[in-house]
Amino acid sequence: MANPPKPDPAGYVAFFRNMNLGQARSRSPGSGELVEAFTAAGAEWVTNFQTNGTVIFSASDPAAVVERVRPQLLAATRYADAVVVRSHAWLAELGPRLDPQLHGGEVALFDAPEVPALELPWVDGSGEVAIMELDERHAVTGWAAAGTAHGSNPTLTRMLGVPVTCRGIPTMIRLATRL
Repeated sequence: MANPPKPDPAGYVAFFRNMNLGQARSRSPGSGELVEAFTAAGAEWVTNFQTNGTVIFSASDPAAVVERVRPQLLAATRYADAVVVRSHAWLAELGPRLDPQLHGGEVALFDAPEVPALELPWVDGSGEVAIMELDERHAVTGWAAAGTAHGSNPTLTRMLGVPVTCRGIPTMIRLATRL
């Protein structure tokens, strides 16, 4: 099988929340259904990245493409959760800043109208989640405690009042490298 062409550097990545390709319990589409939905919605180039609902695509109007994808996924699988879109340029800038050694490190993605002013790094009241970086579009988090923690999604969703989707730092580094 030939490798797909390298993504357009002016392209985009869609991060779907709670999507695991082919998993019925999360109402997730299969890989083919997801790629087909993007193609039908007008994406010029599209491919999955892993199976966690991360889609690399190019389009002249990425927001319009994603808005056309959403009803197609709803009709095909009843998937109706949040999606966040970021440009390749944004991800290429983020990737080198990420610390692969950050304990339980995640990149949380969201579109928040505002974020609380926190002194960073900030640790939540339970002592589990540490926020290392935070703005209206993302947070870089880690586990404050040495053991297993619950991750940053619930903490950030409560704090920001918007849907949040997370990817592990190793995944985000691989994605930035691929782009």
